[in-house]
Amino acid sequence: MRNFFLLLISSWGLLTGYVPLSAAETSVQWDESAARHLLSRTQFGGTPEEAQNLAKIPLKQAVQKMLEEAAKAPPPEKPEWVRNTWINYNRRYEDMSAEEYLVILRRNGSRNVAELNQLRTWWVSHMTYTATPFREQMTLFWHGHFTSATGKLPNFSQAFYQQNEIWRKHALGNFREFLEAVTLDPCMMCYLDMEESNKDHPNENYARELLELFTLGVGNYTEKDILEVARALTGWTLDQPDNDTRVKRESSPTRARSQLRDGLVPKFLPERHDNGEKTILGKTGKFGLKDVLDILVNHPACGKHLASQMIAYFGASDPKGELRERMAKAFTESKFEIRPMLEELFTSAQFYAPEARGSQIKSPIRLLVGALRELKHDGTITPAIVQLTVPMGQELFNPPTVKGWPSGVSWISASTLALRYRLGEPLVDGQIPSGSEALGRLRQTVLSSDPVQAASTTRRLIQIDEERREMQRGEGIKLTFDPAHVVDAKLIDDPEKLTDYLLNRMIVTKIRPATREAVRIACQQSPSAERVPMAVKLILASPEYQME
Repeated sequence: MRNFFLLLISSWGLLTGYVPLSAAETSVQWDESAARHLLSRTQFGGTPEEAQNLAKIPLKQAVQKMLEEAAKAPPPEKPEWVRNTWINYNRRYEDMSAEEYLVILRRNGSRNVAELNQLRTWWVSHMTYTATPFREQMTLFWHGHFTSATGKLPNFSQAFYQQNEIWRKHALGNFREFLEAVTLDPCMMCYLDMEESNKDHPNENYARELLELFTLGVGNYTEKDILEVARALTGWTLDQPDNDTRVKRESSPTRARSQLRDGLVPKFLPERHDNGEKTILGKTGKFGLKDVLDILVNHPACGKHLASQMIAYFGASDPKGELRERMAKAFTESKFEIRPMLEELFTSAQFYAPEARGSQIKSPIRLLVGALRELKHDGTITPAIVQLTVPMGQELFNPPTVKGWPSGVSWISASTLALRYRLGEPLVDGQIPSGSEALGRLRQTVLSSDPVQAASTTRRLIQIDEERREMQRGEGIKLTFDPAHVVDAKLIDDPEKLTDYLLNRMIVTKIRPATREAVRIACQQSPSAERVPMAVKLILASPEYQME
């Protein structure tokens, strides 16, 4: 089997070295191949049969149907640990001894680690089994666009659930409404330090990312605009619900905010707001939060920036920027609706252009979820399964920077590529790959990075390894691969037909002769009972399967 893997690995560069040409400027040829491409990019994959049925519907109708079903999809049920009213278990009162508080911190830390792992598992499970996967694709897109990270907010499991709920709710809705929900999201307010921003000390962190990453993009604002936006956003904080009874215990106001916070409800305190005149992007007034957001969504750069982000995420080929302009126009004319932009994207020639197909390297989450949906396992998704994406570079709810995750060839390195090629071990054999410990994999990166960042990264890697070992001792991998779920038993005795069937079912990109030959030899030389598992593992390891 090692020789088969080497055969496949040797030509990875032939795929990743592909240089896109200019986008086709013709109408879309809507057929099974195009439908398969749409399913791959929007639904975490799709079978040839699903593509065949989709291709029978006119393209515009097919896209509208997908968007409509995603928009109407009911939210998943809440995890059991989510509370109606959040309780700050890290609250510190003056009558607590240091020893008592240390016990509270440790207990709360362990609980939050468990809840965050359950939250990741809950989401991946929903991505895997939902009948409307495009809603989750869009939730994942916004999760990388509007970033917050557990690395900075480790004891905020409830808030990260709430954020995920907000992203899903607004994923295909009105961007102006979405942007206000983002700005007052508890995770965001804490992650980018808006919670305590006041007229005496306006914090610029959220204002900067709001302009640079979330709405306008670099080059469309000035440093003065950032400061003025920060002033306009002062006065907001987080507190407990109005109808909750406050605990009558004294706390020192000098303590960290994490030790004083009473709730996750955004509240405006007029006395802390800078009510002076501001000038933002050429407009002057006594602006507050709503005024700022109105100015931003009406700016010509906003629709173009969002369009560029969507084009990059879903992999259209738009070198001339024509698709971006049409999507931005749809954004403006619809009064900032997201769905018209997506309809323009998924019915465009640029999305279906030959150079756009098979050109994207799947992110770890898209790779894992696509494989889970493809293989139709018996059993349940456990934290041990979800944790597989961490050493591959993508941990849900914990992007590495405020810019989100990298993309493209950034997903591929000597260590992450090796783990991608071994995805069949957990998904087919039910075994966690050895050598995938995060600390061992990233030790060289840690040692060569900034000392402060290195210390933080090392602590997180140690924690990840501890969590991984605990998962293996606990639930482990509870998936059972059944060949009958992916192939008719009649094909198993015919290696040639079995090879072609599995390759055509699982791969949407062009299949190289070397890949087909490796899978064919494996089917031919393996005992009947092992043919499908062996072939599936080889296909999961192929460069073609890593692409979409």
